Amino acid sequence: MSTQDPSLPIISLRKLVHGPDRAEEIARLRQVTHEIGFFYLADHGIPLSFQHEMIDMAKEFFALPKEQKYEISNLDNPHYRGYAELGDERTQGLVDWREQIDFGFDGPAETEGLDTNPWRILWGPNPWPSAIPRMKDLVTRWQEDLGAVGMTLLHAWAESLDQEPEFFDAAFEKPYPTMKLAHYPGHDGSESGQGVGAHHDSGVLTLLLLEDGSSGLQVETAEGWIDADPITDHFVVNIGELLEAATDGYLKATPHRVLPPEPGTSRYSVPFFLAPDLDARFPRVELPPELAADAPGAGADLSDQEIFDLCGRNTIKSRFRAHPETTARYHAELAASLG
Repeated sequence: MSTQDPSLPIISLRKLVHGPDRAEEIARLRQVTHEIGFFYLADHGIPLSFQHEMIDMAKEFFALPKEQKYEISNLDNPHYRGYAELGDERTQGLVDWREQIDFGFDGPAETEGLDTNPWRILWGPNPWPSAIPRMKDLVTRWQEDLGAVGMTLLHAWAESLDQEPEFFDAAFEKPYPTMKLAHYPGHDGSESGQGVGAHHDSGVLTLLLLEDGSSGLQVETAEGWIDADPITDHFVVNIGELLEAATDGYLKATPHRVLPPEPGTSRYSVPFFLAPDLDARFPRVELPPELAADAPGAGADLSDQEIFDLCGRNTIKSRFRAHPETTARYHAELAASLG
């Protein structure tokens, strides 16, 4: 896709921070994410060479023999980390036709407070494939760099809502960033009609790297589904449920989906999800009256479940739904108790 004909608005991170026309760009960020909830992010500072390196690493991993990919199977990981093969994940109860690796913050498993804060089961170490030793360093750097971009965006959103830039910072004392390396093999639709079904993201915001020349991402608008194809050196950004709930629905977590690629082709992407401390309640914004008048309320998610401001509670519900085999193996009683 040419930058002359984008399907979504383009926002400049440089303008949000340094200008020129900084106030106008901040106001535009608010308006775009009120109306659509999606945009392309330019001038973000992540080197293009690093972006290419991440896509190349994804291609290298998914080309490995099955037994090498199964070395880090998520079915052996109670923290919902590692490799999920084709058909393992569900959206809206239907099979997603992609394979992926899920990563979180790489640290020791939590052993305390699980009775009162059961979402702490999500904390733990990432499994790393022995066939690609550089993966740990690249993924760790990616999480750090995109986490910084995400927090810069969040500061701009706070300002756009008539708050101090650091309004949300207290919820990020121990953030819970997650990300994926994802591969969508092309097929004729007989296995599944969706690469990933329509959904919201459960966190605060998503920064999505798409491979140049790929297709399939679609965003729901008032006029129907539109394509959001890649633009070189731009991320696709969307609002998550926590930011929608914090603004009483003024900022919009928009449904989106991925269609399966054509037979004989493949699609690769690297989504990064910014989320706060699992134990934190995401702060609610007291909107200026003129914005509050256009806030419809956050409502429920696409599975008709409550959107929780308690970050871990909102995060764990999506893990239970998306990975039923891992949930059944490790957390069946917990999933039943949380409903």
